[in-house]
Amino acid sequence: MKTTVNYLKDICHKHPTAEKIIIVDSYAIGEQIINGLVKEGNEVINLKRKTVREIALEHIELHSDKHFDYLENAVGIQLMYSILKDIMKKASFSYFTDLEITPSFSRAMFETIQKLRLAGFTSTTMKKDAFITLEKGDDIHLILKKYEETLIAYRLMDNADLFQHALEISNNSSSTIFILQSNLSLSYLEETFLKSLLPEKSYKLPLTKLYGVSTPNYSPIRSISWGDESVYSYLYDLERASCNGEISLITGKTEEMEVKGIIHRIREQGKSLDECTIFYTSTLPYVTIIYQLTQKLDLPVTFGEGIPVSYTSTGRFISSLLNWMKEQYSVKGLIEFINDGSLNLGVGAPSKTVFIKILRDAQIGWNKGRYLSQLDKQILQLNDKLTGDVDNNKKEYLEKHYNNTVWMYQWFTKVFKKLPNTDGIINTKDLIDAVRFMVTNYCRMSSLQDEAAKTAIMEEVDKLKPYLNEELNPYESFEKIQDMLLTMSVNQSGPKPGHLHVSNYKKGIYNNRKNMYIVGLDNRKFPGTITEDPLLLDKERKNLGNKFPLLRESGLEKQYTMLQVIANAQGPITVSYCNFDINNNRTVSPAHLFLQCYRMKTGNINGDFKELIQSNSLERYADIMDEHDYWNCYLSSDEKQVLDDELLANYTNLLEGMRGDDKRSEEEFSVYDGLIHLNPEHFDPRSNKEKTMSAGKLELLAQCPYAFFLQEILRIRPIEDLSYDANTWLDAATRGSLLHNIFETFYKELKELNEKPSTELHEEKILTIAKNLISKQKEIVPTPNERVFNKEVIDILQCCKIFLKEEEDYCKDYDPEHFEYTFGMEGFPPAEITLPSGESFLVSGKIDRVDRSMDGHYHILDYKTGSTYNYHDTKPFKGGRQLQHFIYALAIEQHLQLSEGSVLESSYYFPTVKGLGERYTRKQDETVRANGLDILEKLIDVIKHGHFTMTDDENDCKFCNFKSVCRKESYDKGIFDKKQMTEDAIGVRKFKGVRAYD
Repeated sequence: MKTTVNYLKDICHKHPTAEKIIIVDSYAIGEQIINGLVKEGNEVINLKRKTVREIALEHIELHSDKHFDYLENAVGIQLMYSILKDIMKKASFSYFTDLEITPSFSRAMFETIQKLRLAGFTSTTMKKDAFITLEKGDDIHLILKKYEETLIAYRLMDNADLFQHALEISNNSSSTIFILQSNLSLSYLEETFLKSLLPEKSYKLPLTKLYGVSTPNYSPIRSISWGDESVYSYLYDLERASCNGEISLITGKTEEMEVKGIIHRIREQGKSLDECTIFYTSTLPYVTIIYQLTQKLDLPVTFGEGIPVSYTSTGRFISSLLNWMKEQYSVKGLIEFINDGSLNLGVGAPSKTVFIKILRDAQIGWNKGRYLSQLDKQILQLNDKLTGDVDNNKKEYLEKHYNNTVWMYQWFTKVFKKLPNTDGIINTKDLIDAVRFMVTNYCRMSSLQDEAAKTAIMEEVDKLKPYLNEELNPYESFEKIQDMLLTMSVNQSGPKPGHLHVSNYKKGIYNNRKNMYIVGLDNRKFPGTITEDPLLLDKERKNLGNKFPLLRESGLEKQYTMLQVIANAQGPITVSYCNFDINNNRTVSPAHLFLQCYRMKTGNINGDFKELIQSNSLERYADIMDEHDYWNCYLSSDEKQVLDDELLANYTNLLEGMRGDDKRSEEEFSVYDGLIHLNPEHFDPRSNKEKTMSAGKLELLAQCPYAFFLQEILRIRPIEDLSYDANTWLDAATRGSLLHNIFETFYKELKELNEKPSTELHEEKILTIAKNLISKQKEIVPTPNERVFNKEVIDILQCCKIFLKEEEDYCKDYDPEHFEYTFGMEGFPPAEITLPSGESFLVSGKIDRVDRSMDGHYHILDYKTGSTYNYHDTKPFKGGRQLQHFIYALAIEQHLQLSEGSVLESSYYFPTVKGLGERYTRKQDETVRANGLDILEKLIDVIKHGHFTMTDDENDCKFCNFKSVCRKESYDKGIFDKKQMTEDAIGVRKFKGVRAYD
């Protein structure tokens, strides 16, 4: 950089007052060059930095009377999307016929067309036979032609038009002093324009000379002017190097540790942040890591390439908003939106906790209309309670709850007026208008970065709106808006006083800070894998001509650029790499350039990678910067660690967890395995006549006592939200309830008519009943879309037909008498079951149907709408998991005061498409009754003793709600078996006795 500064200083001395323009690749590079000159104490008069595009724009404004709007990239991508969609719709492609037109493909095609046009090609000059197939050439030509027509139609000028027009009116009569950046990155049209503009004499800023490497082959105007050499000029010619430079080598096990090593060095050495620059070789993951780390440490930092908009509150807000819309405004999606923290509900809003509770209590599920109808119901119910006789304390609570619910109703009314329906075709303009409205009014701003991101996004929306009017399906609409708004980078900045600067190494040649840090020098990231561009292959680029850059040469250019960055360093250099790939669980080697740095540092010019990795010159950063690192040190170590008492004293929960794990690994059944001390007078239903059991609870106890303990003793419940699923309307339980309701309603109507089911007479009746109840269910649970709804309706109606056909044959010998027979619930008294011990307990339940045979005996039916997988003719109890048939037989006899044995059989009946009308009948004979009563006695003894062991069958865990709580998979199989044989674990042995029954 000193060479550049001295050269520029001489020019300024020669031409102190003349206009001097440095032609650079970017504003940031020009700023670095001028800042470097100023930092050396030089006065600068009339010195400007401009890109070739800026010069062309000024030239047109001064010398042309044509008026065009300049094409923004975002608008260009949108226009390309429309062009591609239109061509695909007309089936005019011959090469890209099978491709899906996505926003990312549109972006890639737009960039390809820009490259072609900047290379000087138009639809009339581009050679179709330059492409690998004539079909591809035809398609590219067609796209290029449509693109040119679109620009004319909208009176837009892209960069190619800009340079072409500037070239037509260019002249080099200006007295301006032009100073060129070495190694300018120029397209064919940019270079042609610049040649026409430059006077005979212009200057070129020199770069530090490099030795031992090949210089990329550039045209004269893009060539490199050589200046002085530095110690690092000999990085690839070490035999001629005069000294070893000032290089530090760092490695870390993860990219995060690598970056932390750099931050630690800056802090430890007391470096001023505004004298430090971190260059990365790969945007991901380094920008993410550096951003998060500097935010956590509250370090002021600037990013040369900016940060992804998704890191800001505005970006998170848009992402959460679109996800909520995608799920058709599901409550689950809104809760995630609220918990994200980017949503500001506004003045007077209930607290986050209250807001979420009201949403869940309202049972909205999803769909805009459901929010208003369900909240309105809540308001009416609360109003009824308030007008009733309530005490003052409860009244105060109800009034607050009422006011919060009314506020929410009004908020959703206002918001949903601006938000589009998302269950069908969506107009992209309406969607982006909705995003703008929500961001403007409800996005939480917590920093200047958030404000900057909001401004940038709003500007992008304003640019795009005039060109948006597609009618797309929801998937395409959301993908398009996400691509438009969430792929942006914001807060791009040059180096600022007092700030650490972070940038891509490609922008670092003119870095003028003393301390340079380069991260990501592993063999994966630098120089990186060279891949072909499928839209414009190297072979095609070569055939096209006009000095089209070839991708196979990009590796050499990357290496040369990095060497120039290092050679121009103002002071010490630190290079680092990550030595482990966590995703693929393998070690990673450093880049060859890193090896060269090691060779220069140590003077061992023939050193290899093995020596480098084993060398003391390579610092392995593993220091602890925060608590997260402390635990990572233990987790990443191959050796077992013993945590000291002082540490555990500060982490009592950790100590308890360790004690629990130790106890779980012992052979004795303990409190950590389900052994608890409870009061039998309260929990044993034989002692506590206020406590009723149900078939479901007893079956859960038989399936897994530990799950029963969590659900019935600790009262743990999973949160039950109506979850949106784009491919499902009704979950299994709701669908089953709907079918039960259809069958019950159908039979009640037949009973009033005193008729037996007949396919010929009653098919229309049952289908009408089904359709009416489906319509009511649709009001309760909104459909994700009509396709899914219609599919499920067809299946439900088919189930009704199967049911009717089966019932027609079955009812020749039976008469249905009771439907949804209820006991112990809804005000009906419970049934009482007497056990072999003489003790009794109360049960509650609801029997789907009770039939009576022609000979006067009873038959209990329980409708099942799921799979028949777990039901077998030879396993009436299935280890206690199927008790309902037996319990209901005893209950109905006791409740109806029937003689013992009146219920001869109970059936699990599957009147569905999946079940095909299958029936699994359990004869209620003496053996079944004796075995069933023994099972019930043993199960209640499990409760009495408080021995809630975990199931001994892993199949019981597959669909359990408590898997994350019990962690049964952490047990050693042998230890688990021994625990269940503990001598004093009477309840466990009772449970094992239940398991013995098929």
